[in-house]
Amino acid sequence: MKRLEEAYLDNRAEYQRRLEYYRSVLKRNRLHMRAADSVKLLPTADTDRDGMRTWRVREEVFLYVWMPVLTEYVEWVLEEAVKNGKKRLYFLARDGYMMYLMAKKLVEARGIDLDIRYLKISRFSIRSAEYYFIGKAALDTLCVGGIDISFEKIMKRANLTDDEALHIARLAGYTENYKKVLSYQQLCTLKKELSGIGQLFVYIKKHAKNCYKTTVSYLRQEGLLEGTPYALVDSGWVGTLQLSLQRVLEHEKTGKVRLQGYYFGLYERPEGTDAGQYRAFYFGEREIQRKIRFSNCLFETVFSAPEGMTQGYRLKEQELPESVYEAVENDSRNPNADVMEHFVKLLMQYASCYGGISDDRGAAPHKERVRFVESLLKPMMGNPTQWEAEAFGEMLFCDDVLELQLQPVAAWWDEEEMYKQRFVNKILIKLKLKSGTLHESAWAEGSIARFGKKPGNPMRQERLYKSFMYLRKVICK
Repeated sequence: MKRLEEAYLDNRAEYQRRLEYYRSVLKRNRLHMRAADSVKLLPTADTDRDGMRTWRVREEVFLYVWMPVLTEYVEWVLEEAVKNGKKRLYFLARDGYMMYLMAKKLVEARGIDLDIRYLKISRFSIRSAEYYFIGKAALDTLCVGGIDISFEKIMKRANLTDDEALHIARLAGYTENYKKVLSYQQLCTLKKELSGIGQLFVYIKKHAKNCYKTTVSYLRQEGLLEGTPYALVDSGWVGTLQLSLQRVLEHEKTGKVRLQGYYFGLYERPEGTDAGQYRAFYFGEREIQRKIRFSNCLFETVFSAPEGMTQGYRLKEQELPESVYEAVENDSRNPNADVMEHFVKLLMQYASCYGGISDDRGAAPHKERVRFVESLLKPMMGNPTQWEAEAFGEMLFCDDVLELQLQPVAAWWDEEEMYKQRFVNKILIKLKLKSGTLHESAWAEGSIARFGKKPGNPMRQERLYKSFMYLRKVICK
């Protein structure tokens, strides 16, 4: 018991040093320092000591790391939009929700001529409409990798019923392996096999027909088919949502549409797209160093909305002179809804204070903003303390478009798993040159820190693996 208490005190001291570091970074920017200090931590629900400690760490890190990061990004977006003659910004659900709230506050406080809107959309909702007219190209987004991808999950992405999915499984010879997790190589093989099954595309188009009609009606209602110069704002990563949205709008207008998107980061953009349509704040396609100590999954987990995921659209049941369409969300709310609601309260306090402080310094150079953000994100994401890893790592995440099989963003790794995750072992297992199954984690650094031992070597192993993968992608492109 004494040893456990000593370990607790050691971890607390480590976290306090980390918190002091964050404060030292914020002192470079008086607006953020004053805003963070002015927000009184909201009372948390009665919990045991561990539960209360978890909430307190989340609150402190949210104020001293996540809020300055979000604000700097939104400031950059607003500046870019005005500079490029945009009159409207659509912040995309759900990653863009907190960005939207901050943007509304800043635009109102500073009298900026921008129409700020929140668009209920998801990869699943827009792809369900896109599948109506793209034929076999649907496989490019149906057969993409992720955590624990199976034949069954691919059929659900396509909106097929259980009977239809089992029919396709029989035609493809996957009845026995219907729920089996597929490797990347198996996924590529399956994609080729499915391309030759015509009945699959009959089913897909049948379900997509109505999705297309209601989706276009919603988009028209929200002004995306108007002539107003607008841009999209989102977290980013690969840019496929923007491409799908553009295809749907072009199909409806039967003409060329050029969408502009502002993103926190871009690992890559869809092949054949114009680089000028995808603007990145923190890192772009060829950037490697910032990606190594960044977790897009953790970013999405923290910056979200309490609402459920948008699954599609429908005509609202009410008597009005004109038709009104609304988003249809899944049956459950965000799995981290309670945390999101708490974060939103802190955000609104922070935004009110930050927006109300006058600043005569003018717009900060982009590089200066990025360096400031990096000094906060690099330790938090790339080398978290055990307290940070526990507080944020236990929040739930899913990388699939349908949010199936939720798991902690920092999966729990035991000693055996830590050994398998070493750089050489990991590569050999992935190449099938060594036996074993890897338990993937959405935030590997968080999993390493949760393990509780000195993280130096495992962290270096993870950075080495990321460096190899990103460098390989840049070279091969």
